[in-house]
Amino acid sequence: MNFSQLQCFVALAEMGSFTEASYAVNMTQSAVSHALAALESELGVTLLERNRKGVVALTSTGQRIMPHVRELLAQAEAIEQEAKAAHGVAEGKLRVGSILSLCPGLLASVLTRFQQQYPEIDVVLFEGTMVEVHEWIGNSIIDVGFVVHPAKGMESKRIASDELCAIVPLNHRLNAYDAVPPHELNEEDFVMAKAGCSFQLMEMAGIDISKARPRLRYQATDSATILAMVREGLGITVQPRMLLPQKLEGVVALPLDPPQQLEIGLAVKSQEKASPAARLFVQQTMAWTQEPQLSLAH
Repeated sequence: MNFSQLQCFVALAEMGSFTEASYAVNMTQSAVSHALAALESELGVTLLERNRKGVVALTSTGQRIMPHVRELLAQAEAIEQEAKAAHGVAEGKLRVGSILSLCPGLLASVLTRFQQQYPEIDVVLFEGTMVEVHEWIGNSIIDVGFVVHPAKGMESKRIASDELCAIVPLNHRLNAYDAVPPHELNEEDFVMAKAGCSFQLMEMAGIDISKARPRLRYQATDSATILAMVREGLGITVQPRMLLPQKLEGVVALPLDPPQQLEIGLAVKSQEKASPAARLFVQQTMAWTQEPQLSLAH
């Protein structure tokens, strides 16, 4: 068993095909196939199931082994980076996770500056729901992730905050308020994002989830779609200001009373075991977000 075989195994599981996996590990399809066959032969188990179209899927044994393989590869990468850092070299791979649509301006600014300062670090971006980002960190699929802070079961550092708002149509009854009391939201239908954190945002806004859960009428992936549905009167939504366009059409963003903040952080599985690249990313991001010119918005 060697690292090349393990890398091929992970690539096949992630990509679902030998063609895509061969591109990911920069090997021929034949070499990838031989690597997997050798690994399965040595372990004496089948790790991946194949069909006639070449699509692969993890077996139950493969699913149990995968977390250990990811952890092993992550630690091997960290060892290589630590050795290079001892010679003053910042080099290697960094896998960064971000919650869909969360702080796009912050993410773009940080990634641009990080790549400019550390061009030899290969940054790979993963975007998913809040639940997925947490799982990716826990399973060593990514090295560091943007999360809602504090993040349970991992080490996170606060990097920014943003105000939560109630977004309502122009003719909505809540427009009578300068700031909306949470109890007024309990009677509304909601249109929320499919980002794995809809109920968490609603709870942050002070909404009684036991009452609001049946009133979550629609979920959509795109922020523009959510705002359009609100504009048409299909429901209201709760979103951070950073996700809103600079000019709102047909809707109004109302502050909450009392004001509620969404705390954004960067998390790693373990600060002690984090790779040098991951530690650099957290340190630099925290430093850059203190600069007044770095916008959280667009």
